[in-house]
Amino acid sequence: MESKNVIAQRFFVTGVSLVTSHGPNGKNVMAAEWTMQISYNPLLIAVFIHKGSNTLDNIKHTKKFGINVASEKQSALVSVAGGYSRKEIDKLNILNLFDVIESKKTGLPMIRGCVINAECKLTTIKKIGDHYMVVGRVISIIYDETKKPLIYHRNRYFQIGPTIAPVRREVTVSKGIFDEFCLQRGNKFILKCVGVLVRSKDKILIFNDGHKSSKTIPYVCPQKNTDNKKELENHLKNVKIKIVLKENPQIKKLIIKHKKKNQRVNFVLFRGILKKRSGPLAWKSFKNDLFLKSLVR
Repeated sequence: MESKNVIAQRFFVTGVSLVTSHGPNGKNVMAAEWTMQISYNPLLIAVFIHKGSNTLDNIKHTKKFGINVASEKQSALVSVAGGYSRKEIDKLNILNLFDVIESKKTGLPMIRGCVINAECKLTTIKKIGDHYMVVGRVISIIYDETKKPLIYHRNRYFQIGPTIAPVRREVTVSKGIFDEFCLQRGNKFILKCVGVLVRSKDKILIFNDGHKSSKTIPYVCPQKNTDNKKELENHLKNVKIKIVLKENPQIKKLIIKHKKKNQRVNFVLFRGILKKRSGPLAWKSFKNDLFLKSLVR
Protein backbone atom coordinates (compact mmCIF):
# COMPACT_ATOMS: atom_id res chain seq x y z
CA MET A 1 0.00 0.00 0.00
CA GLU A 2 1.30 3.43 -0.93
CA SER A 3 2.08 5.87 1.85
CA LYS A 4 0.18 9.13 2.27
CA ASN A 5 3.33 11.04 1.33
CA VAL A 6 3.60 9.27 -2.01
CA ILE A 7 -0.06 9.88 -2.80
CA ALA A 8 0.08 13.52 -1.67
CA GLN A 9 3.01 14.22 -4.03
CA ARG A 10 0.73 13.61 -6.99
CA PHE A 11 -1.42 16.58 -6.05
CA PHE A 12 1.30 19.08 -6.92
CA VAL A 13 0.83 20.78 -10.29
CA THR A 14 3.82 21.26 -12.56
CA GLY A 15 4.77 22.00 -16.11
CA VAL A 16 7.12 19.61 -17.90
CA SER A 17 10.36 20.45 -19.69
CA LEU A 18 12.41 18.41 -22.09
CA VAL A 19 16.02 18.68 -20.95
CA THR A 20 18.49 18.18 -23.77
CA SER A 21 22.22 17.57 -23.64
CA HIS A 22 25.15 16.04 -25.46
CA GLY A 23 28.38 14.58 -24.18
CA PRO A 24 30.02 11.24 -23.45
CA ASN A 25 26.59 9.56 -23.48
CA GLY A 26 25.69 11.03 -26.87
CA LYS A 27 22.79 13.38 -27.55
CA ASN A 28 19.94 12.91 -25.13
CA VAL A 29 16.56 14.18 -23.97
CA MET A 30 14.83 13.61 -20.64
CA ALA A 31 11.57 14.86 -19.13
CA ALA A 32 11.73 16.94 -15.95
CA GLU A 33 8.80 18.27 -13.93
CA TRP A 34 10.95 20.24 -11.52
CA THR A 35 12.16 22.99 -13.80
CA MET A 36 11.89 26.68 -12.94
CA GLN A 37 13.28 30.14 -13.46
CA ILE A 38 15.02 31.24 -10.26
CA SER A 39 16.46 34.66 -11.17
CA TYR A 40 15.62 37.58 -13.45
CA ASN A 41 19.05 39.13 -13.80
CA PRO A 42 21.04 37.14 -14.55
CA LEU A 43 18.40 34.87 -16.03
CA LEU A 44 18.90 31.53 -14.27
CA ILE A 45 17.01 28.25 -14.68
CA ALA A 46 17.16 25.33 -12.24
CA VAL A 47 16.26 21.73 -13.03
CA PHE A 48 16.33 18.77 -10.64
CA ILE A 49 17.80 15.53 -12.02
CA HIS A 50 18.15 12.15 -10.35
CA LYS A 51 21.52 10.51 -9.64
CA GLY A 52 22.82 8.22 -12.35
CA SER A 53 21.07 10.07 -15.16
CA ASN A 54 22.84 10.16 -18.53
CA THR A 55 21.74 13.78 -18.80
CA LEU A 56 23.48 14.64 -15.53
CA ASP A 57 26.71 13.01 -16.75
CA ASN A 58 26.51 14.93 -20.02
CA ILE A 59 25.97 18.24 -18.25
CA LYS A 60 28.88 17.67 -15.89
CA HIS A 61 31.10 17.00 -18.90
CA THR A 62 30.04 19.78 -21.28
CA LYS A 63 28.82 22.40 -18.75
CA LYS A 64 25.72 23.19 -20.82
CA PHE A 65 22.16 21.98 -21.34
CA GLY A 66 18.91 22.90 -23.03
CA ILE A 67 15.52 23.57 -21.44
CA ASN A 68 12.58 23.03 -23.78
CA VAL A 69 9.27 23.82 -22.08
CA ALA A 70 6.79 21.31 -23.50
CA SER A 71 3.62 22.55 -25.17
CA GLU A 72 0.20 21.01 -24.68
CA LYS A 73 0.54 19.05 -27.94
CA GLN A 74 3.77 17.33 -26.84
CA SER A 75 2.52 14.86 -24.22
CA ALA A 76 3.66 11.92 -26.40
CA LEU A 77 7.20 13.33 -26.50
CA VAL A 78 7.21 13.88 -22.74
CA SER A 79 5.97 10.34 -22.10
CA VAL A 80 8.80 8.79 -24.13
CA ALA A 81 11.47 11.18 -22.82
CA GLY A 82 10.47 10.37 -19.24
CA GLY A 83 9.73 6.69 -19.74
CA TYR A 84 13.02 5.56 -21.31
CA SER A 85 16.68 5.98 -20.47
CA ARG A 86 19.40 6.79 -22.99
CA LYS A 87 20.91 3.45 -21.96
CA GLU A 88 17.80 1.73 -23.33
CA ILE A 89 17.27 3.66 -26.55
CA ASP A 90 18.54 6.67 -28.46
CA LYS A 91 15.35 8.65 -27.97
CA LEU A 92 16.19 11.53 -30.30
CA ASN A 93 16.51 9.09 -33.23
CA ILE A 94 13.07 7.53 -32.84
CA LEU A 95 11.23 7.96 -36.14
CA ASN A 96 8.58 10.69 -36.41
CA LEU A 97 8.76 11.76 -32.79
CA PHE A 98 11.26 14.46 -31.82
CA ASP A 99 11.74 17.34 -34.25
CA VAL A 100 15.30 18.31 -33.37
CA ILE A 101 17.10 21.53 -34.23
CA GLU A 102 20.84 21.61 -33.56
CA SER A 103 21.82 24.95 -32.08
CA LYS A 104 24.57 26.75 -33.99
CA LYS A 105 25.52 28.59 -30.79
CA THR A 106 26.00 25.67 -28.39
CA GLY A 107 25.62 22.54 -30.51
CA LEU A 108 22.82 21.41 -28.20
CA PRO A 109 19.89 19.48 -29.67
CA MET A 110 16.80 21.66 -29.13
CA ILE A 111 13.21 20.51 -29.60
CA ARG A 112 10.96 22.28 -32.08
CA GLY A 113 7.35 23.10 -31.12
CA CYS A 114 7.99 24.01 -27.48
CA VAL A 115 6.73 27.07 -25.61
CA ILE A 116 10.28 28.08 -24.63
CA ASN A 117 13.71 26.96 -25.84
CA ALA A 118 16.54 28.08 -23.58
CA GLU A 119 20.22 27.22 -23.92
CA CYS A 120 22.01 27.30 -20.59
CA LYS A 121 25.58 27.41 -19.37
CA LEU A 122 26.11 25.46 -16.15
CA THR A 123 26.74 27.52 -13.02
CA THR A 124 25.93 25.18 -10.10
CA ILE A 125 25.33 21.52 -9.31
CA LYS A 126 24.28 20.66 -5.78
CA LYS A 127 22.78 17.48 -4.28
CA ILE A 128 19.50 18.23 -2.54
CA GLY A 129 17.54 15.31 -1.12
CA ASP A 130 17.47 12.48 -3.62
CA HIS A 131 18.07 14.73 -6.68
CA TYR A 132 20.75 17.06 -7.98
CA MET A 133 19.88 20.71 -8.50
CA VAL A 134 21.40 21.86 -11.77
CA VAL A 135 21.44 25.63 -12.31
CA GLY A 136 22.29 27.25 -15.61
CA ARG A 137 22.64 30.81 -16.85
CA VAL A 138 20.59 31.39 -19.98
CA ILE A 139 22.76 32.39 -22.93
CA SER A 140 20.04 32.13 -25.58
CA ILE A 141 16.26 31.95 -25.29
CA ILE A 142 13.30 32.03 -27.67
CA TYR A 143 9.57 31.59 -27.10
CA ASP A 144 6.44 30.93 -29.11
CA GLU A 145 3.47 32.95 -27.88
CA THR A 146 1.08 30.82 -29.94
CA LYS A 147 1.86 27.76 -27.78
CA LYS A 148 0.48 26.89 -24.33
CA PRO A 149 2.41 24.83 -21.76
CA LEU A 150 1.61 21.24 -20.89
CA ILE A 151 0.37 20.70 -17.32
CA TYR A 152 1.08 17.58 -15.22
CA HIS A 153 -1.11 16.60 -12.26
CA ARG A 154 -1.90 13.27 -10.58
CA ASN A 155 0.03 11.31 -13.23
CA ARG A 156 -1.97 12.79 -16.06
CA TYR A 157 -1.50 15.56 -18.62
CA PHE A 158 -3.76 18.61 -18.84
CA GLN A 159 -4.21 21.76 -20.86
CA ILE A 160 -4.54 25.27 -19.49
CA GLY A 161 -8.25 26.02 -19.19
CA PRO A 162 -10.19 29.25 -19.73
CA THR A 163 -8.93 32.45 -18.18
CA ILE A 164 -10.31 33.05 -14.70
CA ALA A 165 -12.41 36.18 -14.45
CA PRO A 166 -10.44 39.05 -12.90
CA VAL A 167 -11.00 39.75 -9.23
CA ARG A 168 -10.65 43.47 -9.79
CA ARG A 169 -13.67 45.71 -9.84
CA GLU A 170 -13.79 48.13 -12.75
CA VAL A 171 -14.79 51.67 -11.85
CA THR A 172 -15.24 54.64 -14.15
CA VAL A 173 -13.84 57.74 -12.49
CA SER A 174 -13.52 61.45 -13.19
CA LYS A 175 -10.51 62.86 -14.99
CA GLY A 176 -9.34 64.42 -11.72
CA ILE A 177 -9.32 61.11 -9.84
CA PHE A 178 -7.69 59.28 -12.74
CA ASP A 179 -4.95 61.89 -13.20
CA GLU A 180 -4.20 61.97 -9.48
CA PHE A 181 -3.49 58.24 -9.27
CA CYS A 182 -1.64 58.12 -12.58
CA LEU A 183 0.71 60.87 -11.42
CA GLN A 184 1.68 58.74 -8.43
CA ARG A 185 1.98 55.51 -10.38
CA GLY A 186 5.45 56.21 -11.82
CA ASN A 187 6.65 53.04 -13.52
CA LYS A 188 4.55 50.73 -11.32
CA PHE A 189 2.20 48.30 -13.05
CA ILE A 190 -0.04 48.33 -9.96
CA LEU A 191 -0.30 51.39 -7.74
CA LYS A 192 -0.50 50.46 -4.04
CA CYS A 193 -2.27 52.78 -1.64
CA VAL A 194 -3.29 52.68 2.01
CA GLY A 195 -6.20 54.77 3.21
CA VAL A 196 -8.77 55.23 5.97
CA LEU A 197 -12.57 55.01 5.77
CA VAL A 198 -14.51 57.12 8.27
CA ARG A 199 -18.27 56.87 7.76
CA SER A 200 -21.27 58.74 9.03
CA LYS A 201 -24.44 57.16 7.63
CA ASP A 202 -24.26 57.63 3.85
CA LYS A 203 -21.34 60.05 3.99
CA ILE A 204 -17.62 59.45 4.08
CA LEU A 205 -14.78 61.63 5.28
CA ILE A 206 -12.64 63.03 2.45
CA PHE A 207 -9.40 64.96 2.35
CA ASN A 208 -10.08 68.49 1.11
CA ASP A 209 -7.05 70.77 1.22
CA GLY A 210 -8.18 73.00 -1.62
CA HIS A 211 -5.18 72.11 -3.80
CA LYS A 212 -5.79 68.65 -5.20
CA SER A 213 -7.76 68.39 -8.39
CA SER A 214 -9.88 65.66 -6.80
CA LYS A 215 -11.32 64.93 -3.39
CA THR A 216 -11.03 61.45 -1.96
CA ILE A 217 -10.38 59.63 1.31
CA PRO A 218 -7.19 60.34 3.27
CA TYR A 219 -4.58 57.99 1.82
CA VAL A 220 -0.91 57.65 1.05
CA CYS A 221 1.19 55.54 -1.31
CA PRO A 222 3.54 53.69 1.08
CA GLN A 223 7.15 52.89 0.40
CA LYS A 224 7.89 49.30 -0.54
CA ASN A 225 8.44 46.89 2.38
CA THR A 226 7.16 49.34 5.00
CA ASP A 227 4.40 48.87 7.56
CA ASN A 228 1.28 50.19 5.79
CA LYS A 229 -0.53 51.12 8.98
CA LYS A 230 2.41 53.10 10.35
CA GLU A 231 2.84 54.88 7.01
CA LEU A 232 -0.81 55.94 7.08
CA GLU A 233 -0.62 57.02 10.73
CA ASN A 234 2.43 59.16 9.94
CA HIS A 235 0.67 60.67 6.95
CA LEU A 236 -2.39 61.56 9.02
CA LYS A 237 -0.16 63.14 11.64
CA ASN A 238 1.70 65.18 9.01
CA VAL A 239 -1.52 66.60 7.57
CA LYS A 240 -2.87 67.18 11.09
CA ILE A 241 -5.79 64.76 10.91
CA LYS A 242 -6.72 63.05 14.19
CA ILE A 243 -8.12 59.64 13.27
CA VAL A 244 -7.68 56.41 15.22
CA LEU A 245 -7.25 53.41 12.96
CA LYS A 246 -8.94 50.11 13.73
CA GLU A 247 -7.17 46.80 13.26
CA ASN A 248 -7.86 44.24 10.51
CA PRO A 249 -7.85 46.17 7.23
CA GLN A 250 -9.50 45.05 4.02
CA ILE A 251 -8.16 45.13 0.48
CA LYS A 252 -9.93 46.56 -2.55
CA LYS A 253 -8.46 45.73 -5.95
CA LEU A 254 -9.68 48.15 -8.58
CA ILE A 255 -9.25 49.04 -12.21
CA ILE A 256 -10.03 52.73 -12.49
CA LYS A 257 -11.04 53.84 -15.96
CA HIS A 258 -11.36 57.17 -17.72
CA LYS A 259 -12.36 57.16 -21.37
CA LYS A 260 -10.08 54.57 -23.02
CA LYS A 261 -7.40 54.59 -20.33
CA ASN A 262 -7.20 52.39 -17.24
CA GLN A 263 -4.98 51.91 -14.21
CA ARG A 264 -4.76 49.13 -11.61
CA VAL A 265 -4.94 50.30 -8.02
CA ASN A 266 -4.74 48.23 -4.81
CA PHE A 267 -6.17 49.86 -1.69
CA VAL A 268 -5.42 48.64 1.84
CA LEU A 269 -8.29 50.21 3.77
CA PHE A 270 -8.51 50.72 7.52
CA ARG A 271 -11.71 51.72 9.27
CA GLY A 272 -11.21 54.82 11.36
CA ILE A 273 -12.74 56.91 14.12
CA LEU A 274 -12.50 60.70 13.89
CA LYS A 275 -11.32 61.93 17.30
CA LYS A 276 -11.37 65.60 16.58
CA ARG A 277 -12.56 67.65 13.62
CA SER A 278 -9.28 69.13 12.50
CA GLY A 279 -7.28 69.46 9.34
CA PRO A 280 -8.56 69.74 5.76
CA LEU A 281 -11.59 67.44 5.97
CA ALA A 282 -15.12 67.34 4.63
CA TRP A 283 -18.05 64.93 4.53
CA LYS A 284 -19.23 63.68 1.16
CA SER A 285 -22.06 61.38 0.16
CA PHE A 286 -20.81 58.24 -1.59
CA LYS A 287 -24.18 57.25 -3.03
CA ASN A 288 -23.59 58.96 -6.37
CA ASP A 289 -19.81 58.75 -6.41
CA LEU A 290 -18.78 55.47 -8.09
CA PHE A 291 -15.20 55.66 -6.87
CA LEU A 292 -16.04 56.29 -3.20
CA LYS A 293 -18.81 53.68 -3.38
CA SER A 294 -16.31 51.08 -4.65
CA LEU A 295 -14.14 51.72 -1.59
CA VAL A 296 -16.98 51.58 0.92
CA ARG A 297 -18.79 48.50 -0.40
